[in-house]
Amino acid sequence: MAETLRLGIVGLGMGAGRVIPEIAKLPFITIAAGADVRKHALDQFQEEFGAAAFTSVEEMCQSRDIDAVYVATPHEYHAQHSIVALKHKKHVIVEKPMALSIDECEAMNRAADENGVWLLCGHTHSFDPPVRKMREVVRSGDLGRPLMINASYYKNFIYRPFSDHDEAMSRGIVLNQGPHQVDIVRLLGGGLVRSVRAVAGAGDPTRGEPPARPAEGHYVCFLEFENGVPASLVFSGYAYLDTAELVWGIGEGGNIVNPDDFVQAHRFFAELGAGPERAKKMESLLESWRYGGQAVGEWFTMGRSGSGASTERHQPFFGLNIVTCERGDVRQSPDGVYVYTAEGRRELPIEKGAHGREAEMRELYDAVVENRRPFHDGRWGEATLEVCLAILESTATHREITMTHQVPAE
Repeated sequence: MAETLRLGIVGLGMGAGRVIPEIAKLPFITIAAGADVRKHALDQFQEEFGAAAFTSVEEMCQSRDIDAVYVATPHEYHAQHSIVALKHKKHVIVEKPMALSIDECEAMNRAADENGVWLLCGHTHSFDPPVRKMREVVRSGDLGRPLMINASYYKNFIYRPFSDHDEAMSRGIVLNQGPHQVDIVRLLGGGLVRSVRAVAGAGDPTRGEPPARPAEGHYVCFLEFENGVPASLVFSGYAYLDTAELVWGIGEGGNIVNPDDFVQAHRFFAELGAGPERAKKMESLLESWRYGGQAVGEWFTMGRSGSGASTERHQPFFGLNIVTCERGDVRQSPDGVYVYTAEGRRELPIEKGAHGREAEMRELYDAVVENRRPFHDGRWGEATLEVCLAILESTATHREITMTHQVPAE
């Protein structure tokens, strides 16, 4: 393999608009190819990177000039496009959710195993340095055995600028944001979830027909781990309360949030109107925000928490996460981790480490170079998706769902 990992990107949409700038600056990655059906996006891609451009995923994956593929296409294509790359012996990073069913996950993992390449399930906040540090504290045993985990996040996902189709395919927050929260809790709890009991729902107010957002916007979930540790997960995506108010005003990316963001998000959707006219306006806006569009990059400020003008940076926060152990509690601080014991509170500072796409790419690069299985591999991703799908199944059946595809957090 070359000194750098030569990467092909499948899907030059809005996701790529965020992914590409973060990846392009990494010294151990070379952006070597891209595949999309939009000619103007491919033209810009070639001009920006001097990379090969393809209109077919199959054709791109036949190239000998790429080592790995980043799958950033819509959710319903994650499995199909990943399997194409894996069968061509390309290592793969797939965006969350890994797939839309356990059967798809099994097929993806089988393709990786049969072709001797690595499959990594990327972009969850379990990569974040504070989450990993909390896990380290819990595993050390200094606070005794873990007793319970509490994770909650109130944010604005339902009012982020995604199409109704994309929201429906991800079942709103459950398959889009759920992997973040479930990954964090599974990492802190040891990985092996025994069962799930949950209620999810769609509570977005109707503005004419169809509803403003016809997808799940909230859930409450109870997990029990094989080691007996219980965990409660609460998520609301309706852009009312912002959990940042409870964590020093710090948002998902580690920046100080703008308190008006959520109000602006509601105003944005109100101005779009309802019905077919809204769908047409939304698609026009989305196309301008995709890679190669006229306003690429601007979409991130459209109602996303953390778009304020402040340049102050801290560790990234994905809500409020607390682990209770026999002799203390652990939670994230602005720049590290707080440990609460009978002697009081102490802080464990953390250096600004890699997170987000940098952490994903580093994990894949190390796996390829050192030929060792990445932590966030396809089996880990499948176990996380199993919990997210169980949230939906438990909601529909009003019963506890037993897990069968879990793996430990080693």
